[in-house]
Amino acid sequence: MQNYYRLLGVAPTATAQEITQGYLQQRTRLKRLAAHDRAMKARLAEVETGYEILGHARRRVAYDLLLTQEPAAPPSDRQRDEMRLARLARLARSFNVAVLACCLLLGLDWGLPLRHLAHETVRSRFPISVSVSLSDPQIAYRVRTEHAVFRLPSAISHRVRSGQTIEVWQTPLLGVVSKVSSAESPDGPAPFQPYAGTIYGTFFLLPVLLGAVAGVGVWPGLRAETYVNTAVVSGLLTVLTLVILLCF
Repeated sequence: MQNYYRLLGVAPTATAQEITQGYLQQRTRLKRLAAHDRAMKARLAEVETGYEILGHARRRVAYDLLLTQEPAAPPSDRQRDEMRLARLARLARSFNVAVLACCLLLGLDWGLPLRHLAHETVRSRFPISVSVSLSDPQIAYRVRTEHAVFRLPSAISHRVRSGQTIEVWQTPLLGVVSKVSSAESPDGPAPFQPYAGTIYGTFFLLPVLLGAVAGVGVWPGLRAETYVNTAVVSGLLTVLTLVILLCF
């Protein structure tokens, strides 16, 4: 059924005066176009019919009753796409909120005082490959104590041996080892950094970039596409951050 309110450009709650004004505006506009366009002539006839119905109080009441009983029209393809994008935007924004919270956790872990483990016994020490090129193979050592795990480059691997008692400084929340000291080291007991290739070392810009992207993705008032795009980028950066955090 034709929606004459929409045809006249007025709301369903419009007064009789507003309906008359809407009819006159549509009639004036369509009369100029109807002289050269048959479609506009047919539309003008629909406007006339709509005003005859809505301009009459009793006929308008009957028409409103029929209009409420009519089933809602199915959404168009564009409306369905917009609804789907809106749902994705809500999920993307929630994901960005979670990522931003994780970045704040990393920042808190980095900013809090280090936890000092004074008597850690080296339980295991085994070689691993850290080479990024087949032509330049490099070896590091993964060291495990009672409460910590860290890597040592081969150049300083002699400073920590199996069975030794060492001191370890690690972050309080995630347990990332920041410094190590060994009294039995040939180079002396001075604390040294075990490996620089962590999110608190060489790759520190990665969580900073991740937090910046996630921060943009939670900012209110942005377009739905922006929330989705930032969530995609945040997801990729999150995977890289987790790989570095877990493997290094």
